[in-house]
Amino acid sequence: MSLEGSLRDMSLVDLIRFLRARAKSGVLLLTSGAERGTIYFSEGRLIDAALARGAERRLVATAEGALMRLLQWDEAAFAFQPDPAVARRAARIARDGEWLIEESRLRCASPPRPITLDTRVQLAALPASAESGISLEIDEWRILSQVAASPDVRAICDLAGMSPARAIAVLTDLVAIGLVSIVPAPDRAAPAGPPSYDLLAALLQRMRGPRGAE
Repeated sequence: MSLEGSLRDMSLVDLIRFLRARAKSGVLLLTSGAERGTIYFSEGRLIDAALARGAERRLVATAEGALMRLLQWDEAAFAFQPDPAVARRAARIARDGEWLIEESRLRCASPPRPITLDTRVQLAALPASAESGISLEIDEWRILSQVAASPDVRAICDLAGMSPARAIAVLTDLVAIGLVSIVPAPDRAAPAGPPSYDLLAALLQRMRGPRGAE
């Protein structure tokens, strides 16, 4: 059974529940502008997801991180294609689908704080599901490489040689895909700890930098 339509007519939450109730195995494709989402189901269970951007299909998020972003979509065309072979795909989504749906709703109810020049950011814990195929644009790589050594966004701009508007836009994307997190406001009074160079090294080992980077 193939299934096609729009999220305007059937939300992604309803789609997930529909496919789970019928224990379907296959691939759900979602397209919204330049972004393309892919969700894999095995007998109704969510096992993997990916989010790509642009004509070159640049991978920007995977597994639970991709699913959480896709759950925020209100408009997209979707198509589900049955495929029993998906059952042989490695499961990279560990949490229950209902938990992920509820977590997504909580995030919508509590929008992230805007990033300013005084915002402190840090490298996020690298998710176990992150795959080596994730690539970064040059500006994303420049910003990410300065996060651990910088006390705030203003310093990141200076070290990366980037305008505040561009740096904030890039950081917003890095926060959205789970590579960077915002330090809570109460922690601003605490002395900064040593830079997380071990985590940055892990990112360098498990991710590809921009083309041409050495």
